[in-house]
Amino acid sequence: KNHEDINYLKINGINGILSLCSIEENPFNDKLKDFFNCKNILLPDHKYKYSLSIDQLNLALENLSVLRQGGSVYVHCLAGVERSPLVCMGWLVKNNNLTPTQALDYLMNVHNGTNPLPEQLKLLYLLWIREKYELFFKLNFVFLKDFVGKLKHQVSII
Repeated sequence: KNHEDINYLKINGINGILSLCSIEENPFNDKLKDFFNCKNILLPDHKYKYSLSIDQLNLALENLSVLRQGGSVYVHCLAGVERSPLVCMGWLVKNNNLTPTQALDYLMNVHNGTNPLPEQLKLLYLLWIREKYELFFKLNFVFLKDFVGKLKHQVSII
């Protein structure tokens, strides 16, 4: 919000900022673009009339991945209670192989304001399940492809 905050982020090695707020919630976002690589992905919190979707969460995680290529990223929302902790937990689930419960425990230890809504935690579990099934299907596809290849070879010998 001010130069002290900007200096604090710089001193702590932050190169990117992922804001999850609306422009009304974070009118200072334009100032930050002069100092950091910034992305703004609006995610709804408990005050919105609609709920967060898995596609919105994935979009935020994709943008976080892009920002992470440039170094450390500060994930920001208005209160740091629902949206930014949820995105950080999603990052831990997708990239550090944590379960949603492990990610929640970790974040509650490092950021005691963490308090995502139950419906937001359901999305985190959905993300985790999709990640596990995707890996399962990829592994099984490779196995089946190899098996079919060997079977074709055996049939051609006979």
